Amino acid sequence: MQPKPRRPTGVTILGVLAILGGIALLVAGVAAIGLGLVIGTYAGSAFTNALSNAGYSGLASIGAGTIAVILLALGAVVLVLGILYFAVGIGYFGGKGWAWTVGIIVTAISVVLDIIQIAFGAYSNAFGLVIGLLIIYYLTRPHVKVFFGKGGSTIASPMPTQG
Repeated sequence: MQPKPRRPTGVTILGVLAILGGIALLVAGVAAIGLGLVIGTYAGSAFTNALSNAGYSGLASIGAGTIAVILLALGAVVLVLGILYFAVGIGYFGGKGWAWTVGIIVTAISVVLDIIQIAFGAYSNAFGLVIGLLIIYYLTRPHVKVFFGKGGSTIASPMPTQG
């Protein structure tokens, strides 16, 4: 068994960024769930009145209960994404093969979403698209794949001779 190759610096950077992103998503998910609970429990009519007074009558017509459910669902999705990013960041540090796979999948989904958002006029997502493509490019480099156990060894082995 060959010793594990040294962790590439780029993988360390991606691990730190994934953990920080995971923490931010965890906080955002908990905040959205908390806000949904507050709106649904305490602020029902006061919230819809505030939306109407602020000029968001269309949003106010949805109703506080529906807005609360949307926030709870959105918060749950963001919370799961936060856990996923946090786990991927930890996996990056350990060179876990599953972290490489999940990282590629999550980044590919992000690239597709960025393309869709750009198609609908959110041109500021071009930066996210470029970053996502660079991450996929980096994760598919041979030395990075070897670190995650997804590629062949970087050391050339002699071909066996038939005799």
